[in-house]
Order: sequence, then structure tokens, then C-alpha cells
Amino acid sequence: MSWSKYMVMAAQHSKNNAQHWFRYLRKDITKCGITFTKEEMESLCKNELLTPFQRVSLKVAFEDNSLTRQYIIGLNRKVTPSKLAEVRAKCENTD
Repeated sequence: MSWSKYMVMAAQHSKNNAQHWFRYLRKDITKCGITFTKEEMESLCKNELLTPFQRVSLKVAFEDNSLTRQYIIGLNRKVTPSKLAEVRAKCENTD
């Protein structure tokens, strides 16, 4: 299955769930780069099976320093004990 067909299938599967869509995008967007070309992304954005939200988020996720891309990269990141302690400390300070 080609990347474009896979992403169309993913778009249809996650049509009403942005979180699922971002998780599909995360499989193709890593800290090191994007596994598809800009031309493939542009042709996918023209596909009628994607919702307007999916098209926009795909375009923004392609930009290097966008908040959407940073969010997608951060999905399912393992929590370290020090990070967990930091979050607990913040919660205790707000009580």
C-alpha cells in the first residue's frame, strides 16, 4: 500500500477524532524529519476524502517549528521519573 493510500485510509478511519488523526501523522513525522515528500503532502491535501481540519493540520504539521508539529512529535513520549516528580510538585504547589 502506498503512503498516500494509507493516509487516505487513516483520514477516513479518524474522520471524527482529531487525536487519532494526530497519532497517524505521528507515525510519519518524527524528530528527525518527515517520511514523505512535499509533493505527496500537497496531493494528499487536494484529496476530497480528507476533512478541512485534516488538510490544514497536515499542512501545518509539515512546517518545522509549528506548535502542531511539536504536539504531534510529543504524543506518546515516555514520561521520565524526573518529569513526573516535576508535575507532582506543581500540583502540590497549587493546592
